[in-house]
Amino acid sequence: MKKHIIWILALAAAGLAASSCIVAVVDTSDPSLFPGGGEFRRLLPFQAGGTVLLDNSFGNIEIYGWDRNEVEVVAREAGTLRPGVYWLGFPGWGGAQSRVQVDRFDGLLKIRTRNQEGGARGLDFLVSLPVSVNLNPVHCREGNILLSGVYGQAVLDVRKGDVRVENFSGSLDASLGRGNADIELLDLRQGDEVRITSTAGDIILYLEKNAGVRLEASAPLGRVESDFDLGQKLPDQKVKGQLGDGKAFISLAAAQGRISIKKVKDLDR
Repeated sequence: MKKHIIWILALAAAGLAASSCIVAVVDTSDPSLFPGGGEFRRLLPFQAGGTVLLDNSFGNIEIYGWDRNEVEVVAREAGTLRPGVYWLGFPGWGGAQSRVQVDRFDGLLKIRTRNQEGGARGLDFLVSLPVSVNLNPVHCREGNILLSGVYGQAVLDVRKGDVRVENFSGSLDASLGRGNADIELLDLRQGDEVRITSTAGDIILYLEKNAGVRLEASAPLGRVESDFDLGQKLPDQKVKGQLGDGKAFISLAAAQGRISIKKVKDLDR
């Protein structure tokens, strides 16, 4: 009976090895990894122009572009990756554990937390990936998202937390429940579409002084302000205008907040 079981397991392992188009990486090397210190760290080959999906329940996400055809994923218990980052989980979750799962397909990388029964500690993610990439989507239930030095397409979704985007070019869809958005857009091109919505929070958008965009902004319970001349008296609760040749499109909506449109040169670096 024992030999029969071993034979079945061997066949299953061979079948998994044959599926070369799917690579699953799950950190199980240290059973005390979460909680109690340690970190998850994986470096995988990944070509520029591919798609990355990241799904994290509780904790902050930082994503940086680099000039390498690789993705590095680092995850730690929330609050340990960066000094001063606050704990976003719930009290009483100290006995629960979380694991990180990374699945790599052809041109697609999925990164997600796997929560065990009884809840899970929050995790902070630090991800480095090719400068040219599609992020669709990056989802966080509760935590902050930082995206820096990337061009392509990005879909960001956070229910409770802030979104900050630095040095981004391309199409962007950022959706926030309760939180503020701080977005810097550079080198906007023909066909780029940017949509930023916040249910309860402010939106600050930074544009280059020569940006060419068609812009719509709505803040029904707040106001819209702009460093640019949009063809109407500001502040106002609803704005529609055009800058330059209007080759790109931007839509901003803050249901319970304010909207500020600023020139990049005014950004405090």
